[in-house]
Amino acid sequence: MNKFRRKIQIFNGVKWLNFSNGEIFALFNTLDSSPFKISGGELSVAFLDKETMQNLHLKFSNDDTPTDVITFEGDPGMNFAGEICVSPDYAYGNCKTYGTTFSEELSLYLIHGYLHIYGLNDISPDEAKKMREGEHICMAQVKNAHALPTFLAH
Repeated sequence: MNKFRRKIQIFNGVKWLNFSNGEIFALFNTLDSSPFKISGGELSVAFLDKETMQNLHLKFSNDDTPTDVITFEGDPGMNFAGEICVSPDYAYGNCKTYGTTFSEELSLYLIHGYLHIYGLNDISPDEAKKMREGEHICMAQVKNAHALPTFLAH
């Protein structure tokens, strides 16, 4: 029996990034048992360079500013939970700024995207507060489950 609850498609478009697909599966398996369960179905995860992320942001949000996470809602009727696109480039720079490890910062982006698919937003101050609380809860759960992926830059 497969120990993971959902199918996850992973695309790594960043040549310098290394990780274990199994660890990504474990992270999302842990999130799927959090209070923030998203709909069933396949989840797509893409690791993209900052230029590609900025182009997606412009194309789909009509916003040409840089971004670290972009999510696309799924279609439960099509057995598709959604897609999370993250930028390891931003995580690599931001981990120094925020005093986190690269693995923690990039995992936070994955959690953030998952919470967007769940339905949390971070536009208004109240929404942003709820998002930060959700991130904190999920990160603690991931760490307690020893499901934090190891991301390596080479």
